[in-house]
Amino acid sequence: MPPELASQLPILIAVVFAASLVQGAVGFGFGLIAVAALSLFMPLKITTPLLALLNLPVIAYLSWRLRKSVVWAGLTPIIIAMLVGIPLGIFVLVKAPQDLLLRVLGVVLIASAVRSAKPNGPNGEVAPPKQRTLWGTLVALIVGSTTGALAGAFNTGGPPVIAYVYCRPGTKEQRTATLQTVFAISVAARSIVMAAPPASLYTVPVLLVALACLPGAVAGSFLGQALFRRIPQRALEIVVTLFLLGIGLKLLIWP
Repeated sequence: MPPELASQLPILIAVVFAASLVQGAVGFGFGLIAVAALSLFMPLKITTPLLALLNLPVIAYLSWRLRKSVVWAGLTPIIIAMLVGIPLGIFVLVKAPQDLLLRVLGVVLIASAVRSAKPNGPNGEVAPPKQRTLWGTLVALIVGSTTGALAGAFNTGGPPVIAYVYCRPGTKEQRTATLQTVFAISVAARSIVMAAPPASLYTVPVLLVALACLPGAVAGSFLGQALFRRIPQRALEIVVTLFLLGIGLKLLIWP
């Protein structure tokens, strides 16, 4: 492992643990929190594939745990478009200058903070699916492709699909489970694309760092799930909003 990565390992483990804790507690936030923090001192070409790899076991566990609450209605166009958007995002990650990527990431984080500041949609059991309209399908395709592109470039594909899911009726468990399923498919797809040529982003140092951080990711996920019903989701969302807003403004002004 390169000395510069070895010296940053304690910080990496702490960030991954905190991000996994939030993911387990509220159902999203791993990519946003981790990439926001790590982008302050690590290149995105390292953090994005690293976080995708670390997110894989966390998201697999959460999606399996909540699988019975998944609402599949309307997800097909989102997933298809997301799988198309992922390679495009990875292409941008590999080819675009670091300064430009950081400024775009800053915009994404600020937009995510604004979205998190808004109250969620109606609670209650999900309503029976309505007949799909052309406009509804178009919105789903836009949400899916944007989610895939952001996930491929920054490991932060959550905001569009989170907004989409929270605008639909559903319980806390249904929304969380549905998001975990979308995220699980996304992280599995982009891990495969990042590992394959021509991207080939999984170098030996990245794999060693991922192995060292994996226990923290798993521990944070388990602890977050234990706190799932005990922490008011809105209170935690406000803390995450302020964090994302601060980092986003920093990256936008001083990348």
